[in-house]
Amino acid sequence: MPGSPSSSTLHGLRIIVTRPAHQAESFCALLERAGAEPLRCPVIRISSPADGSELQRLAARLGNIDLLIFNSPNAVEYGIAAIHGLRQRIPPQTLIGAIGTKTAQALERHGYRADVCPATGFDSEAFLALPAVQAMQGKRVAIVRGQDGRMLLGRTLRARGAEVVYVQAYQRNGPDAEQAAALRQALRDGVDAVAVTSSEALENLTHSLDAPARAGLERATLLVGHPRIAEAARRLGLPPPVVAADPTDEAMYAALADWAARHRTDIHQSR
Repeated sequence: MPGSPSSSTLHGLRIIVTRPAHQAESFCALLERAGAEPLRCPVIRISSPADGSELQRLAARLGNIDLLIFNSPNAVEYGIAAIHGLRQRIPPQTLIGAIGTKTAQALERHGYRADVCPATGFDSEAFLALPAVQAMQGKRVAIVRGQDGRMLLGRTLRARGAEVVYVQAYQRNGPDAEQAAALRQALRDGVDAVAVTSSEALENLTHSLDAPARAGLERATLLVGHPRIAEAARRLGLPPPVVAADPTDEAMYAALADWAARHRTDIHQSR
């Protein structure tokens, strides 16, 4: 965890934080305590779905669901809010799945416990490796997520015999015009690192840039939270990023601090 600002390897560094605005503050606070300057530049905006009918149908048939999977903290926040808004609760007999410990923690804040959750790993692959989801013949499964997510989870559970429905609980949009302009200006001015926690965020970021801002991104160190995002960076023609152990604030901070400790002299010389 961060030390004092005077001793931290991150002291004085300018770090773009691209998390959605409502999820960025804890990571920004870590950076500020370490003496860094976080630049809040969200590249994903989260909102309720334009059509809430899938959530309504889910609420009406909760008693018939064997396994209810939430794929992110946003899925929990928007999904549970909709279920409770319709005066429903997840019944005790329904198993609850969470993709990652942060999603499980979000469930706990709403009074639910994740029955199926990987102890490590923050993706569908880690969830699908769990013993509880191997024999799924005849099981009814609902996956609560944003729009247009990965299909691996549902496809694999169907192959194992489950009946699977997807439920859109929220939608993701790119940055608005003001947010994109602020991002471009920050990159033109020069930053030391850019923290990105999803492939979609990275794509939104690059699509928002003009040539001078793209050059600023390529001069900075890209910090990502999963090897899949590193592969997306390669496809987008970006330099190889620093890859954190996972996309949590703590893992992203640790990877950033380790990079800064190893490259502090280079960072100073580049300014």
